[in-house]
Amino acid sequence: MPRPRLDHVRKGQILSAAAAVLSERGYANTRVVDIAKAAGTSPAAILYWFDGKDGLLAQALALREQEFHDRYTVKIESTESASGQLRILIEAMLHHYDWGLWMELCVLALRDTGAAAERDRIDRRWRAALRAVIRQGQKRGEFVDGDADEIMFVLAALLDGMTPLLAVKAKGVTPERVERTWLAEAARLLGHGFDSKPLKRTR
Repeated sequence: MPRPRLDHVRKGQILSAAAAVLSERGYANTRVVDIAKAAGTSPAAILYWFDGKDGLLAQALALREQEFHDRYTVKIESTESASGQLRILIEAMLHHYDWGLWMELCVLALRDTGAAAERDRIDRRWRAALRAVIRQGQKRGEFVDGDADEIMFVLAALLDGMTPLLAVKAKGVTPERVERTWLAEAARLLGHGFDSKPLKRTR
């Protein structure tokens, strides 16, 4: 296949457009031509760079996840207390993460090994970040002693179980209710050193 002219478009531009379109329309309702239109390029250019929608979805979420990680890593590193760091992390995951796109990747991972590997990489990174903050809080004496891996597992599972319900707008499941439930469980597991007051949402 001859290389299409790409003077006016970059690979990252295509991925950014793909993430936006896939998140809005869903995987099944998105066509390559829709992504090409949003990126200001041609379907041929997309098929040259990527293996159709499957390749695009995994890489688009990887791009979004990296941008998300970079943004909140800076915030966490500028916050001294482990409690504050954990609150930044959970606010980001609850109120700013693209769970719809994540769910699309999970479905694709059932049948595509590349998507499965990307899903596993992203999941491991999130769990490692959560575990690191918990261990830091325990080391500093902010949080009660305990098995950081088990605490991380419970708190991650709680979020993983509730946020998809938010994404599909399940009846009776609101961001406020999920936030309140998660903060209460974190306080139970981490002790009074964890600030469980309602989150102050930032952009």
